[in-house]
Amino acid sequence: MRPRAFSVVLGNLLILLIASSSSLAQGSGGSIVPSGTALNVRTTQPLAAASAQVGMTVTGVVDDPVFVEGQLAIPRGAIATLQVVNVEQSSNLKGRDRITFKVHSIRTNSGTYDVATTQVEAKGRSEGKRAAQKVIGGAGIGAALGGIVGGGTGAAIGAAAGGGTGAAISGSGKTHLVVPAETLLQFRLQGATRVAP
Repeated sequence: MRPRAFSVVLGNLLILLIASSSSLAQGSGGSIVPSGTALNVRTTQPLAAASAQVGMTVTGVVDDPVFVEGQLAIPRGAIATLQVVNVEQSSNLKGRDRITFKVHSIRTNSGTYDVATTQVEAKGRSEGKRAAQKVIGGAGIGAALGGIVGGGTGAAIGAAAGGGTGAAISGSGKTHLVVPAETLLQFRLQGATRVAP
């Protein structure tokens, strides 16, 4: 009788434990966001190819809420940490600047969640095309180019021109990629992720 009674008590304890775990899971409001789900992130700070480094992180915010089966999983405004995974800088005469991002984690009111996403690449203007269009000029052209100041993707930042020699200015008008704040980037989850709003 005692072994049987013990088995009954143990069985009841297991039932209570399972029910309790299920209740906690439901109460957490967590949802499993499936792989392939689009994640639209808007940057909150500018990043220039000239200063970007692989491994550095920048912040962004989720621009559109993510729902799973009608339930909110990731709210609009959740903080997204973006990681730079590749940086390329063009030469004076060829190539183009590139910065490649992925989402490292999402922070909601309930906590921070690591995520795996596709990568998004921002590209600057091709220096090869620009080099073909550059003209030979003197101090006047040099002074004009020296006044260009950057802002926005592909815009020239701090471009300075030498002048007076009459030579082709191969590097002085070079543009650098700048990914400005408020840039919208779309990633996709590469694995199912449990997230709570």
